[in-house]
Amino acid sequence: MRETWDDTGAHYRPPRLRAWFNSLPTLSRIIIIATVGAFLLQYILEQFAFSDEGYRGFLATFGLVPGNTFGRKLWLWQPVSYLFLHATDNWLHIIFNMFVFSMFAPDVERAMGPKRFGVLYFGSGIFAAIASAAVLVFTDDADIPIIGASGAVLGVLAAYGSLFPDRIIRLFLVFPMKAKHCVLLLAGLEMLAVFMGNQSGQRSGIASLTHLAGFLAGFLFIRYEWTLHSALLRQVQRHYDREHETDQQVRDRVDQLLEKVNLHGLSSLTWRERAFLKRASRRFKKQRRK
Repeated sequence: MRETWDDTGAHYRPPRLRAWFNSLPTLSRIIIIATVGAFLLQYILEQFAFSDEGYRGFLATFGLVPGNTFGRKLWLWQPVSYLFLHATDNWLHIIFNMFVFSMFAPDVERAMGPKRFGVLYFGSGIFAAIASAAVLVFTDDADIPIIGASGAVLGVLAAYGSLFPDRIIRLFLVFPMKAKHCVLLLAGLEMLAVFMGNQSGQRSGIASLTHLAGFLAGFLFIRYEWTLHSALLRQVQRHYDREHETDQQVRDRVDQLLEKVNLHGLSSLTWRERAFLKRASRRFKKQRRK
């Protein structure tokens, strides 16, 4: 952080809260600003701009409504926009969400980098949205808005517990415990906040499903990200190799497979070998047309 000096030439120390906020990684800071800003905008709109019916329409547009997101209207922005909305009659929920996020997200972002952290946060939130919508879209709850960043926050919590399981942290700045235990306890408290607040009139079980899905997504992301990344790279490399095979290489491979069929029958071919023969057939047909 850049040093500043007051008019007397003495070193100026900014307030601790501002210094802490300036020390946050960029994406974590942006998410906090955007989430708190969206909540304040919600409050202003509800209190001064919208009627009760108009505000319900606002929530139905930008909250996660399974019947609108993946049902009748395909409002596909909702799995992201719902993360920035919170119930205005339950300040505890956004305060707790942002407290937990600011406590754990910076270290996770520093460990993963901003791009991977962004995928973790929004991926956990989107996965939680899809899991909830898939269960609720054909039920009587399909038109109840789901709002809140808890699914994404719990994904960050799960990532922290996976990345730093034995790190000693102070829960609420007082109680020392290992990160893996603290994460499970905070996840339980996060669930409890839903039952206390019952956000936006929805039944607590709906939000609980969203939270659990987000926690699971964060855990799976840390555990299997590089496995999936490697598999994707292998697939890209195979595609590149196929595109740059010469005609003679393709013919030689076709001859080998046809010989295998003559000796052992068509059933001896694997699905990859069958797919190769189909691609080779399409390739040579295109060449004959030219």
